[in-house]
Amino acid sequence: MKRLHGVAKMDFEKPDLSKLENERDVEHKFLYPLLIGEAPSGLGFDPAQVSAQKNLRKFTIGKGSDLKSYVPDYLVTQGTIPLLVVEGKKPGADVFEAFREARLYASELNAIHPSGLNPASRVIASNGNQLLAGWHDQAKPVLDISFDQIDRYSPQMSELIKLFGSVTLEKYYTSLLPVIKPSRYWKPVKLVGGLAKQKEQVPVNSFGATITTDFAHLFNPQSRADRSVIARQAYISSKRRERYIEPIDKVIRAATPPSVSNSKTLEDTGNPAEIIKPFRNARALEHKVMLLIGSAGAGKSTFVDYLQDVALPSDIRSKTLWIRVDMNPAPISRDEIYPWLREEIIRGCIGANPKINFASLEGLKAVHSIEVNDFRKGVGRLYSSTPGLFDSKLADMLTALMANRHAVAVNTARYCSTEKGILLIIVLDNSDKRLREEQLLMFEAAQWLQREFRGLVLLPLREETYDNHRNEPPLDTALKDLVFRIEPPLFQRILASRVNLALRELAKSGEKLLRYDLPNGIQVEYPASDQGYYFSSIVRSIFEHDRYVRRLIVGLSGRNMRRALEIFLEFCTSGHIGTDEITKIRLSEGRHVLPLSLVTSVLLRANQRFYDSDASYLKNVFAADFRDSRPHFFARLLLLRVLLNIYNSPGNDRMKGYVRVALLRNQVAAFGVEEAVFRRELEYLVRGFCIVCEDFRVKDITDDDLVAIAPAGHVHERIYLEQYYLAAIAEDSWFEKESVASRIANRIGDTKQHYTSATVLENAEDLLEELEMHRSKEVAAYRSIFDNDDLAKLIDLSAARSKLSRFEAEIAANGWAGANKRFPVGSAHHRSVANTAAFGVFVQLEPGLDGLVHSSKLPMDFRTNSAFQRGQKVHVSILHVDRVEGRAELELVRENVLSV
Repeated sequence: MKRLHGVAKMDFEKPDLSKLENERDVEHKFLYPLLIGEAPSGLGFDPAQVSAQKNLRKFTIGKGSDLKSYVPDYLVTQGTIPLLVVEGKKPGADVFEAFREARLYASELNAIHPSGLNPASRVIASNGNQLLAGWHDQAKPVLDISFDQIDRYSPQMSELIKLFGSVTLEKYYTSLLPVIKPSRYWKPVKLVGGLAKQKEQVPVNSFGATITTDFAHLFNPQSRADRSVIARQAYISSKRRERYIEPIDKVIRAATPPSVSNSKTLEDTGNPAEIIKPFRNARALEHKVMLLIGSAGAGKSTFVDYLQDVALPSDIRSKTLWIRVDMNPAPISRDEIYPWLREEIIRGCIGANPKINFASLEGLKAVHSIEVNDFRKGVGRLYSSTPGLFDSKLADMLTALMANRHAVAVNTARYCSTEKGILLIIVLDNSDKRLREEQLLMFEAAQWLQREFRGLVLLPLREETYDNHRNEPPLDTALKDLVFRIEPPLFQRILASRVNLALRELAKSGEKLLRYDLPNGIQVEYPASDQGYYFSSIVRSIFEHDRYVRRLIVGLSGRNMRRALEIFLEFCTSGHIGTDEITKIRLSEGRHVLPLSLVTSVLLRANQRFYDSDASYLKNVFAADFRDSRPHFFARLLLLRVLLNIYNSPGNDRMKGYVRVALLRNQVAAFGVEEAVFRRELEYLVRGFCIVCEDFRVKDITDDDLVAIAPAGHVHERIYLEQYYLAAIAEDSWFEKESVASRIANRIGDTKQHYTSATVLENAEDLLEELEMHRSKEVAAYRSIFDNDDLAKLIDLSAARSKLSRFEAEIAANGWAGANKRFPVGSAHHRSVANTAAFGVFVQLEPGLDGLVHSSKLPMDFRTNSAFQRGQKVHVSILHVDRVEGRAELELVRENVLSV
């Protein structure tokens, strides 16, 4: 019940008694402000804890003629545990009757909980003139306070806060936890061994590592030279008619800020006529700022490279001087950024003219030619008659100019561009990677460059920054005609283009021999051309499973194609792609397609042996922290689902899909998500790119901030339906029963069965059963308070259960689907012997399904013992059922034959 991170604190200001004219006034002007007002003037409850009458469940209270359906005005809860019932009546009404009704309602609430657990222990009732407070099981109130005594300095108010305030109820709630919270939880990965074992890495696939090392410059170019190669040889245009045609692409499109009318969207970035046209009149671009708007990783820098190196017609390009300023290391202080930019411009001009010696006297005179000529024609004439004096005074003037770094920057830029009839273009690269306030500073810096230098300033900017603040200083000064929006190309086209470029480079490598390592340490040599096979197979694998794998990669990266390519590179190096798969790739000359189970494992685990939510692109949406007062296994999913429900609504401040954090917190609080959990999980999902904050911060998010679901959030909101995902996160989830966690730990601890279909099925089932149990508890607690099924719908698991059943039917041996339910481990059965073999006795569990009692669990003479002949009845218990292989392991309960 603590107030955290920007939650506004309010004092309770008691209204005039004359203003309390009816029951609604008592509720809204007196009781509610009293509940949420800070102590010592109020009871100090968080508004998210106070639920109003319209949402609460009705109970039938009273007896005989007094029987009626009743719901109080307010209910104070912690999570979904009711703590305080509050009833208001109009002035003059019988406040003792209101107190009685509230007590009866509290008793009905308590009756839902286990015997001896009475969470709704306190009751408050008021008619404005008088306030009663007491216990649910005592007819007489412990406090009877008049309106005048509701004052921060009165002893009666102090006693009310002491017995019924938020601090006291927080302690009472904590005292209930031993009854409603398990004493311990178990996580499978923590049972496989020590920390080193839990964090075990799968050895990097040296084949893929060699390739990504050799070609990282093509997939993640850093230098200007590498980017120029991409621009010239592998640039992929983004055409409006080709964008967002697949379901996941439509999700990405829906994430695009709506204000496209405030900018020009390029129809085809491969032929950007909209931008080229203004360059025909270079003089009109001087002292202007051109904004290039797009999402992070949309290819803005690559487009600028393409514009500079390829798209601009040669006659225009020959009359431009491009200075590329990398803003990554730029200082973010207004006092420092301008001097820093001056030096970058000087450095850029000098770098663009390597044949000129700017440090020579001739170079200095040329750069500062206007000042030198003014000196020569002006006061310099006074020194011309004295030998050596003119040169001395000129040296003093040049020295003073050199000390004025702003003058040096302006003059150097002028000398290198304007004086030669060339348009200076200053590009502030990577300015869009910064936080919102820093991006706005970048725009201020661009405006300063616009004023001080005769040229065009080209500024890439995050579209969220522009769309959210285009009508505010300093963005409100941007000229609409020079604001261009760029959309990213389709991922599959970018990937194919980069791979083809890598293959063309491979073709130049001849017969160079490379090596990769086998698990036993032996090195295998192969010709460099085999790298092409590897690239081909990986790409085939991604697009063979297009609906699943590409959707994951594109969704996880959003419109950030740079991040999508990073995921691809990590995919290539994953140690989960073993030497057996590499051999298949080589033998098939790149036509081999990796199985979906392997591709999914790579995406889920990267190079981890065991799944780790913190290290994975795919986060565990059912994660909980056992240290919480009440671990909530659906907090992350609820955040995503609630944000998804408002995704297509107008949102706060006319920002589509965005909602104020305070409102989001109130919504999920009703579902039992406590504030500390809400804060932690919100920021976790923001760091995981599932939720985006309006200013791109990933921590210290306040109630006043706006947030929205991101494309990666859409992926996570649906991924839990997949059995491979459920099986993986089961390794890193908490379970109430040690036996279940141990069962999973035993499966994943065995390297031979860790990633098998049987393990996937069984781990996914164990987790889903655990989640269904938690869901049942959460829904029951919610329904005990609220009169709707909102929570049940938001955390519905039926689709995951149906899909897992279909997966079982696909992989299970004939007739064995569901056998684990019909014959659970430990259950005993009276069945007939089906056959006897040297290694044991087969027992028919049901027609077509036989289980084996191994010889090691039988008497020495079992083959000749009449008790184990075909048709004899034996009493067996189930040790293990393998539905995939179609077998069951049994043991005898009694060795003697039982009569039918």
